[in-house]
Amino acid sequence: MEGMRAKLHERLAAGFGPGGVHTLFGLGLLSSLKGLALVLMAEAVARGVVGVIEADAAAWQFAIVLGIAAGLLRAATAWATESFATRAALGAKESLRHELAERVLTGSDARSGASTAIATVGLDELDNYFRVVLPAIVTTATVPLLIGARILSVDWVSALIIVLTVPLVPVFMILVGGHTRERAEAASASLERLSDHLVELARGLPVLVGLGRVAEQSKALRSISAENRTKTMETLRTAFLSALVLELIATISVAVVAVFVGVRLVDDQLSLTVGLIALVLAPECFAPFRELGAAFHSSENGLTALRRARAIIDAPRAREHRQSAGGFRVIDLTISYEGRGRPAVDKLNFRATPGTITALDGPSGSGKSSVLEVLAGNREPSGGSVWGIDVSRVAWVPQHPHTVADTVIDELRLYSSDEKAIKSVLLDLGLTAVAEADPRQVSPGELRRIAVARGLLRVEAGATLLLLDEPTAHLDPASAARVEAAIADLRGRPVTVLVASHESGIAALADQVVAVGASGGTRAVEARVDPLTVDGDVDVDALDAPRTTRATLASLLEFVRPSLGTLVGAIALGVGASLFAISLTAISGWLIVRASEHPPIMFLLVAIVGVRFFGIGRAALRYAERLATHRAVLGSVIELRVALWNGLGARALGSRALANGGVALDYLVAASDRVRDLVPRVVLPPAVALGTSLAALIAVGMLHAPAVPVLLAGLAVGLIAAPIIAVIVDRSAANGIAEVQSRVVRAFAAMTGAASDLRANGVGERMLARLDHIDAEAGALSRRSARALGIGNAVVVLACSVTAVAMLPIAAPAVVAGTLPIGIVAVLVLIPIGLVDSLIAFVDSVQQWPALSAALAKVRGVTAGVERAGSAGGAVSRDAAAASADQPLGDVTVLELRELGIRWPSSPTLAFSSATARVERGEWLVVEGPSGAGKSTLLAALLGYLPAAAGSWRLNGVDARELLPEQLRAAVTWCPQESHLFDSTIRANLLLGRAHDDQPTEQELVAVLRQVGLGPLFDSLDRGLDTRVGSAGESLSGGERQRLAVARTLLTRADVVLLDEPTAHLDAASAEQLITDLRTALADKIVVLVSHHDDERRDDDVSLRLGAREQVAAV
Repeated sequence: MEGMRAKLHERLAAGFGPGGVHTLFGLGLLSSLKGLALVLMAEAVARGVVGVIEADAAAWQFAIVLGIAAGLLRAATAWATESFATRAALGAKESLRHELAERVLTGSDARSGASTAIATVGLDELDNYFRVVLPAIVTTATVPLLIGARILSVDWVSALIIVLTVPLVPVFMILVGGHTRERAEAASASLERLSDHLVELARGLPVLVGLGRVAEQSKALRSISAENRTKTMETLRTAFLSALVLELIATISVAVVAVFVGVRLVDDQLSLTVGLIALVLAPECFAPFRELGAAFHSSENGLTALRRARAIIDAPRAREHRQSAGGFRVIDLTISYEGRGRPAVDKLNFRATPGTITALDGPSGSGKSSVLEVLAGNREPSGGSVWGIDVSRVAWVPQHPHTVADTVIDELRLYSSDEKAIKSVLLDLGLTAVAEADPRQVSPGELRRIAVARGLLRVEAGATLLLLDEPTAHLDPASAARVEAAIADLRGRPVTVLVASHESGIAALADQVVAVGASGGTRAVEARVDPLTVDGDVDVDALDAPRTTRATLASLLEFVRPSLGTLVGAIALGVGASLFAISLTAISGWLIVRASEHPPIMFLLVAIVGVRFFGIGRAALRYAERLATHRAVLGSVIELRVALWNGLGARALGSRALANGGVALDYLVAASDRVRDLVPRVVLPPAVALGTSLAALIAVGMLHAPAVPVLLAGLAVGLIAAPIIAVIVDRSAANGIAEVQSRVVRAFAAMTGAASDLRANGVGERMLARLDHIDAEAGALSRRSARALGIGNAVVVLACSVTAVAMLPIAAPAVVAGTLPIGIVAVLVLIPIGLVDSLIAFVDSVQQWPALSAALAKVRGVTAGVERAGSAGGAVSRDAAAASADQPLGDVTVLELRELGIRWPSSPTLAFSSATARVERGEWLVVEGPSGAGKSTLLAALLGYLPAAAGSWRLNGVDARELLPEQLRAAVTWCPQESHLFDSTIRANLLLGRAHDDQPTEQELVAVLRQVGLGPLFDSLDRGLDTRVGSAGESLSGGERQRLAVARTLLTRADVVLLDEPTAHLDAASAEQLITDLRTALADKIVVLVSHHDDERRDDDVSLRLGAREQVAAV
């Protein structure tokens, strides 16, 4: 019994949010009040029109009071329903997002892009379900019953028609809906593939830039975006077909009611009052079904995301393999990788005691990192056991750390609440200068020290096991010394320290050494020098873009330009559908009132045909408008995504923040989708509302000119007062929602990327609290925005209701005087009621304008920078560069730096100056210097992403500023320090080294693997080149990842090769062998090497030492 009760509660929570049946009861009560308001308004219209026709002043005056009361009640329910439904939506999203985040942090097989898309963009689709679909579902269960009961009490024939036709609606919804769900599942899966693809592109952006493959990936992005558009349009066609069916059923049913009422009025079988009540109320029986059909596709997207979220949340969890009993010991530990013929680690045994430092020694690829990952809880062993680990008291410093906070100090606060300890570790590790910097923008060496700082803070907080994987990789000697000193200080304290490193300074600290395979030897870094102190540069992740109305309109035009004709057609269709709807109501009213005069039936045939024509036409136009609108925006968003990708690629090396999965996902998915969703909400409603209002004014002016001022007053309230009130109450909440949702996307994406770091260090709960806080901010803004929209809608409903009954005293004198046909009275009263929907959409449009302006400014900040950031730029114009393109660069044989100085765009000072060097084909330029000296800056300049602020650099004697970016990309390639491996196969990663029309052969791929020392690995792989490397190469060791990245670079045909720390994570023997192999493979290239190791330099190399701003020269 308890199990069934729990299951029922789960279903209710999924369908109605955390409020369960309380949400259902609340919406039911509001729907009942709405039904009462509709009945009262129908009574007011019927009694008022009949009172005017019969010259009964008391009757139409009472109708005015009744109509105002009905308007007030309906306005109140409109506001309350919007606010209540928004609260339900927020509760459901916050609860699900928290559960999903918790599941990701505890370990999930879901891919980063998919889980982020589901948790953010996907769950946000639930807004439509809770704010539109769920109220419509509840309304269909209440309003038709109330209205049907009222119609039945006065006219059983009309009630019978409704009873016979209403059941057809759910039947067709089920038939069409089942097919729609399948399509929605396919569209959701397509969105997940797109999100995963975008995340991978974002994380690997520096690699793609270095290999010159950004343009090729633009084509791939366009292709996968087009696939997503196709899947989405297939879903929408089916969903909108459902809405069309509902519209047709409702329209035909109302038309039948109108015709039957009219015929019986002609035969004097029915009173006019009853006929008008039936006419006004009949459409309201079907309105909830029409609303449901209109939003059905949105609900399916949200519910599909909900189902996928629940699948991730409910997936089986990995068992905890670490035991807490006894002292620390590893017994027969075996670790295997899928697809490899032999274990990476085979029956490893060792012990370690608190207060000691244990070093894991072995060549690259021997499994040292895998052992540490098992101890951290981030990898499942295939055999053996681990004892003496309190999982809540582990500190983990990974080889490839990931951060989640906006500043370094906030990142450390996630790992410790002791401000004194945080300041101390910042000082000890030389990080004080970057405490307020964005950790996404720091150098790899600084990021390494931040990871060490996190581990040390965990020890201060009580961790008893500290695991460090290559803690001094990428560090200059002075920084490495700081880390070594911090580790040495832990000796004798109640913490067991295990470290894996190829650096001799770390190895010298060990109290015991555990062999994991044969020793590969350690290396020392170059002579000790102090790191250069530099001012932290502010690196924004987008160019500043103005938010003026003119700039927004220009960006809007640019966005819709690819589908401008389709969008204009959609606007025309929308205006037509709105006019048809009003015409249907007006003609139906005229038909019934005219029929009450008992004319020959032939006089009514035109009106009867008109009712059918406008009814069917409205449904058809609405269907066509929806398809055209979505086809237009989905087509435009493809071009926007491609432009964003090109913008990110053009600025990637000028902004470390942009080369980040979460930021790029925010731009490429969340921001572009926000523009996609806001454009139809903002662009179409004003055109429809203004067009419909103008047509209504013209019609009223032709029918009865004295009524025009009344309609003008009502329209002034709906088009001016209501939007202003909504904007004032909103207080930029709609814009704030977009900004906070952007933070949610970035935070969730960062959390998924850093899940292993957070989980191993036991700080997942703190991360969840931060995510919940951001979600709460979004919730507060959403509630305020919903309240504002609800009030605006209430003002519109009240204004239209009052305008409708205000037509009665205007029409009464003319009817008495015989100058106004009685049939026109109903038309005048019903026209304002027919304007409600278009005016409500207009209020929403005005409220969302600031949000659209901000969204367009955000994407414009990236897309507008393509030309500026994509060129080596400077004093020479792009036209001059284009002119030089007529003279091919040819094979590059000489690279020269002439008194070169480089400045970052956001910095007032030079990163370095007076750099002078000359290297020819076959020679190596070795760039040395402490952290902050400008080594990475030089590489970014040589790739063409930073202009020369002083001096120049040349290829074959040609100033780089005279070359097109495309020429530079072809001539120069780059292998970065932390070279990303894509979540694909070894083959796919290697193929990125060349263009699609110049792919290497199978033999070349195998040869390059052997050339970089990966021959033994390749021979052990069951699937060879088709072996998957996992996310960021997680299935490979640190050394294997580095070698594979170098192999990929060797496949390029560029004449200038930039190598940034290519032997990081390698033992001494492997590093020496790799450098030897590289010198052989690159014998006919110009090589620029950045390194901290003296043993990588040869006597005949050209050396360039950076560090002294006044003088930098080649040795």
